[in-house]
Order: sequence, then structure tokens, then C-alpha cells
Amino acid sequence: MDAVVVTPDSANMVVTITYQANKPEGQNIAVKKDTVPDPADGIKNKDDLPDGTKYTWEKTPDVSKPGDVPAIVVVTYPDGSKDKVDVHIVVDNPTPEPQDVHTTPGVVPDPSTAIKNKDEMPDGTKYTWKEVPDVNSVGEKTGIVTVTFPDGTSVDVKVNVFVDPVKENNNTIADSNNTNSSDKNTANAATVNGKSENKKTLPQTGSKSDAAAIVGLAVAIAGSLLGLGVNRKKRQK
Repeated sequence: MDAVVVTPDSANMVVTITYQANKPEGQNIAVKKDTVPDPADGIKNKDDLPDGTKYTWEKTPDVSKPGDVPAIVVVTYPDGSKDKVDVHIVVDNPTPEPQDVHTTPGVVPDPSTAIKNKDEMPDGTKYTWKEVPDVNSVGEKTGIVTVTFPDGTSVDVKVNVFVDPVKENNNTIADSNNTNSSDKNTANAATVNGKSENKKTLPQTGSKSDAAAIVGLAVAIAGSLLGLGVNRKKRQK
């Protein structure tokens, strides 16, 4: 604004005076991890400050980890004067995203597997079941996972759990092998029995009359040989 200054020699002098009626007030800024905020957002009453006022960070804040980060905003007025204002930047924890989980009857899955973006969570984040899903029967079930961050804050996430039936492929193969083995044993038994029966049922060749004829022939030959022996003895005498 302009002011009239009266000097001792009664000469009037017009002087422009810059008057700062309001001092800048700091406020907290909430941001996501790895997002550096605009320093102007740290000044609560910037609408009360002169047009052309500029805002800069004295030192760029580190927002790579969740938590409370202190910082300083430098407020530079149009006349070149400056103020420094202390502010706090609150780096929020990432929002956990749910994903479907598959399991089998009787097996409660690891709660961390139900969080899709757990790689974005800060180190030391813990996962627990607040409501354990019912996995005693096949079907679609629900559960609630509590995600607890290192700063002590926590978020509950509702997730879907699918309990799938157990496949019987191995049992089917085993039954097939048992059946084949049984068939082979039956075939072997039949073969053995067949041979045994063949041995028992071999046909009898010849008859009683044939046997008598053979015996008679043997007696005749023996008699002839005996007669020849007697004749030889007589001749020698």
C-alpha cells in the first residue's frame, strides 16, 4: 500500500510499504509412498499470502518409506523476503489388494497368498486370518485377512477362497495296475492247471493183449537161445 510521509521541511513524500498481514501456517500432507508432494500443499493459509508468493522445499523429503517425515517449506514473497515453515508429511501405507486363493479340503491357505500386491508392502508387514475360511467342504468360501504394518496400523481385507476337490488320478492308476496283475495271475493259474490236467489225461497206448504178445515173444527168444547152447555142448563132447 502507499503511505504519505511528512518530512520536517513540510515536503510530502509518497512511500510504498509492503505489509505482510498474515504469516504462513504449516499443515500435514498425506501422500502415497514414493510420491513427493507439492510444497504449497504444506501451507494452510496460502490464499492469504500475496500473489506471486513461491513455495519450495528446503530439502526434498524422503518419502520412500511409510511414516511421518518432517520437512521445511521455504515461502518466498514477491519482495524477495522469505519465511521457513515446518510441516509433516505422512507417507501412507499402500492399500492391500485381495486375490482369489485355491486350496484343498482341510488345508487352510497362508493368508499372505490372498494379498495380490504384498511385494509393495513395507518390510515387516504381517498377515493373519481374522476370519478363517471354512475349508472342510468343497466350494467357494470367504475369509478376512488382517494386514498389520510396521507402524502398528492395520487393514482388514475380505478375500475369496476356493476349496477344490482332490483328483483321484493316482488311485485310478493303482486300480488299473491291480486289475492287470489279477488278470495275469488268473491266466497263469489257468495255464498251470491246463498242463496239469493234460498230464493226467494223457491217452493210454496199447492193450492187455499187446502186452501178452510181447511177453510170449520174449519167452520164445529165450528158449531158442537156451536150445542153441545145449546143442553146442553135445557137439563138443
